[in-house]
Amino acid sequence: QVLSEPDPARLAYRDVIKKTIHAVVTRGDEDPLAIIRRSIEEQVKQADRDNVQALVIEELRRLHEGVLARYGLRPSEFLTWRSRQATK
Repeated sequence: QVLSEPDPARLAYRDVIKKTIHAVVTRGDEDPLAIIRRSIEEQVKQADRDNVQALVIEELRRLHEGVLARYGLRPSEFLTWRSRQATK
């Protein structure tokens, strides 16, 4: 078996990524990209912003009920968010 090296940006900004995903899911009335950009601008070095934004978007695309606890989310919050995404 070969283990891949962990992504340094994912490790360095894991708390930012988790908090941003939580904010996107729980603040359904706001534009998700605006939430992501604002969070990243406030907490991530300029050189890392594009990479961290891509990581957040990737995590949102892969979000499922099995990982909600990682982001401090309840199943009802996730289901509400997911249903809003389906109507967009």
